[in-house]
Amino acid sequence: MSKRLRDYVVEGNQCDVENRLGEMIENITKITSWINDNIERTAKRVVLVNLLSSTSDYLKLMKSSLKSHISVIALSTRSIYEINIRVRSILELDDEIDKWQSEAVTDQIQTLEGILLLADDQNHATQGNILKSEMARLQNLVSKYNLPVIKNPVTTGSLAQKVGQESEHKSLFKLYSKLVHPSSLLVNNYQTAASIENQKTLQIHAQLYTFDTMSRICEALNVPPDTNPQ
Repeated sequence: MSKRLRDYVVEGNQCDVENRLGEMIENITKITSWINDNIERTAKRVVLVNLLSSTSDYLKLMKSSLKSHISVIALSTRSIYEINIRVRSILELDDEIDKWQSEAVTDQIQTLEGILLLADDQNHATQGNILKSEMARLQNLVSKYNLPVIKNPVTTGSLAQKVGQESEHKSLFKLYSKLVHPSSLLVNNYQTAASIENQKTLQIHAQLYTFDTMSRICEALNVPPDTNPQ
């Protein structure tokens, strides 16, 4: 990034942060609309627009939760960070789009497997057979579209290392995780966990990751600068 930190983020009172998050959400809406109207529908376009739209969803969650439990803000920031790592990997590494699409199938199958365990008895035989049929259909999709078989989704840490963000991951991902999950810190010392410093760290990095995601996608799809004013 060529700009300075203060050119990308707002660090002020809650109203200032809410306004800035709202501006970013509006910018993403403009960008995705331009892409959908001007770029041919390809796997790359669909995946990148989905990731950008998901970033917007988590910004909305953060915007509506600035007064809520710190774990909600942490969830938003961690999710926006994970999306940013995913965007970097798709744009920098070969075959990552196919892997990412195949992961969606794996996620669905693993979810159905979990449900099947709950329904795997004589009283739920019909429901179990329906679930097994759906799992078979999903597995056939992988073969039909020649997607790689993904047994277990790749971790964010592994992807971060591949795209040169290992240091960022090590320095901040633990903080995000401690604040998202009911860690001993979060449960037993909430005031420390929800300190002003931690709130600012989450707010600032959510904005930074968002701007980086927006910039990379705009560059990859040749979105005009006036569509992404930042």
